[in-house]
Formats: sequence, structure tokens, C-alpha cells
Amino acid sequence: MSTRIAIYIGNELYPGGGSDPAATIKMLQASPLTSPILSLLNLSAKDTSQLVYNNTPNAVYDTSGNYIGDSTWPGILATLRGGNIVEAYLSFSTNGTQFMGQLIASNPTAAQNILSHIKNTLGFDGIDIDDESGDFSAGSPLYALTDAAIAVGLKLTAAPFFSPSSWGDWIAHVQSKGGTVAWLNLQCYAGGKTNNPGDWLGMGNPAVPIVAGTCSNCKNPQTTCSTTSVQALYTLWTSGKGSVSSDCWTGTPNTQPQAIGGGFFWTFGSISSNFTGYMTAMQTGLNA
Repeated sequence: MSTRIAIYIGNELYPGGGSDPAATIKMLQASPLTSPILSLLNLSAKDTSQLVYNNTPNAVYDTSGNYIGDSTWPGILATLRGGNIVEAYLSFSTNGTQFMGQLIASNPTAAQNILSHIKNTLGFDGIDIDDESGDFSAGSPLYALTDAAIAVGLKLTAAPFFSPSSWGDWIAHVQSKGGTVAWLNLQCYAGGKTNNPGDWLGMGNPAVPIVAGTCSNCKNPQTTCSTTSVQALYTLWTSGKGSVSSDCWTGTPNTQPQAIGGGFFWTFGSISSNFTGYMTAMQTGLNA
């Protein structure tokens, strides 16, 4: 795939709670989106034996490896591809990654059942690991989940915003195990607001695409990107021309084109009221 356009999507694609997944999918398929990332699988705040999708009411897996989610979700996900959408990933949060690391150690069969269900029943191409713990050692939950995902044939992405050398080591590990890092979702907002995706290019052998992310309204530090800023930001990254408001990005501008692999938004819910405007701005800036 020459250019990925991705977005993290929460409860809008899960049944119940007033959501309308069919209408959301219709909107997504009419856009330039290629790669939805459903997020996030979290440790339940109410029941530590459960993984929940995005919010606590949406329990989807337990420590026995059972799927306890809504029975209609697999069918909804089966309709997700269409239009420009050619792949889909399911994202684990930091505590979701830790949940899986503990389960792999205590009940590897249950962990394998969860990952096999994600691939074979829910139909995801791979998992995204949004691990922001800072523990990227070989014995960490990050590596445990990585190895278990490779074993069942899931591709991998991750969402770093710091420590490129650690993520470079992780990519090398995945490749040494015969796994696939499809791309990295580099956070260039909030904690990663100073990241220039060009500084992360060339990681891995073969090199892994860097898909650079932005956000319309994120904190720590505050990131506020209008559609105009989004277009300017991706134009700057891909062409080396122009400038962008410091409200949106504070990295060191490149003056030459960068071969980034695409862009992503955090999150659908934050731009849903002007979804077409933001997606078109990203597509135009990427020249995709």
C-alpha cells in the first residue's frame, strides 16, 4: 500500500449505547480512509478479569479466553471493508497490553484463544499496541503480546511517541521472529507534538512505514489542529514546503520531502462533526 490513511475509532463501531455502526461504516467507506484502528482494548476498571472495548460496559474477553462481547459485533465488523478500506486493526492500550502479558504468563491457552478470535472471528488483520508504559525490555508485556500475536498470524502496528531506539529494537525483534510490523503510528501530537516523522524513517530491515498522527484537540501539551493546519502539516512533511501553526505542531520543520507512509487521526469522535473536512485535508496534504 503506497499511502495509508488511518483513524482510531471507539464506541461508534460497537453496538449499543446509542451508537449506529452501520451509519458510521457508510461514512468511513465514503472517505479516503484505508485503515481503521478500533480502540482501545482496556483492562476493566470494575472487573480485573475482563478486557473491555473502549469503555467499561463493553466487556469483550475474560481471563478464560472467552469472547463475552456483543454477539452482533463480528457481523458488523465483517461489513467494515469497502470503499477505500482494505484492512483493519484492533488496538491494545497500555493496561490492555499488561493484561495480556499477565495472561500469557498464567494461562497461555486463554491468551491464544483471544488472539485467534481477534483474527479468525472478528476478522482483524492485526493488532496495534499503544503501549506508553516505557517498559520496552525483552521481558515486558509488550514483547509477550508481540510474540503471541506473531504465533497466531496477526500483523502488528504500534503507536510510539518517544524512545525511537527502543522501538527500533522492537521492530528488529518482530522481523527476527518472522512477524510483520505493517507500520508505526507515530504520535505527532500531545506528548509527541515535537516529533518530525522524518526522524523515525528507516527503522527496520526492511524499513517500516511511518504513518504520522495528528489530533484536533489533545492535551499535555495542548494540540489544536484545524483542517487548514492539518493540510499544511502534511504538506510540510511530504514536500518540505510551507509552515504550520504552533498550536498544531512544534517540531523542527523539514526543508526536503519525506517519504512518510501516510497519516492518522486520534480520534474519530473528535472530528466526526467535520469528518469529511479533516479527511480531505489529510489526503490533500499527503498528495494521496
